[in-house]
Amino acid sequence: MRSCVLLIASVLSGFLSSIAVGQSVEREAGPLPRFYPHQETYLEIEAERRTHFSLTYTVASEDGIPPAEIDMWYEQDGERVSLAIDGRGRITHRPDAETLANAPSVFINQEGGGMSLNMQFEAILPGGPDYAVADLNLALGQANHAMREAAGVAALFAPNFRTLIFVFDGPAPSATAIMADGSSRALTAQENRIIVRPRDRSMRNLTRIELGDRPFRVLLDS
Repeated sequence: MRSCVLLIASVLSGFLSSIAVGQSVEREAGPLPRFYPHQETYLEIEAERRTHFSLTYTVASEDGIPPAEIDMWYEQDGERVSLAIDGRGRITHRPDAETLANAPSVFINQEGGGMSLNMQFEAILPGGPDYAVADLNLALGQANHAMREAAGVAALFAPNFRTLIFVFDGPAPSATAIMADGSSRALTAQENRIIVRPRDRSMRNLTRIELGDRPFRVLLDS
């Protein structure tokens, strides 16, 4: 995953950003689009062509401050709107295109140190914990198409998404690939993750995968 993020960052600027945090507990950190790199481009894609993937943003403190203690927000129509950072550091609030275009200032509550912002591609899969191969391939296909369009002439150097990484809260559960002839095989597990590559030659007859639990996120990787 780290290599994929570095490759993406080399193709499209802004995927990784550093945010300087001042000494005030209510510090202006920058305009809203800085914290949602390429979200405007994502929203320009027709809705039916981004049904199975999204861009996700994670913040982390360089001083080890827990995500629960990090608050970021902006003002809209006189109301305070939180970026709603969850316990894993993910920004769960999603502003619309108009709000991003208006670029309100974002404020942060931390006193010192620095923050990092990381963007990743994440699959949106219906159902679960069993998933049809058609949905797995659609997530990969939509993300690859979006990457090629965004990269333009640099598309030759853009990563090709071929892998789905199912991430769990605890150790990875049982995971089985079901083939068209009714046979099955165990999927690769690494600690709290299940790795699935539905376009590999060995998986060409895959019909679905069956997981022993529902993941809390599904990342797309090369």
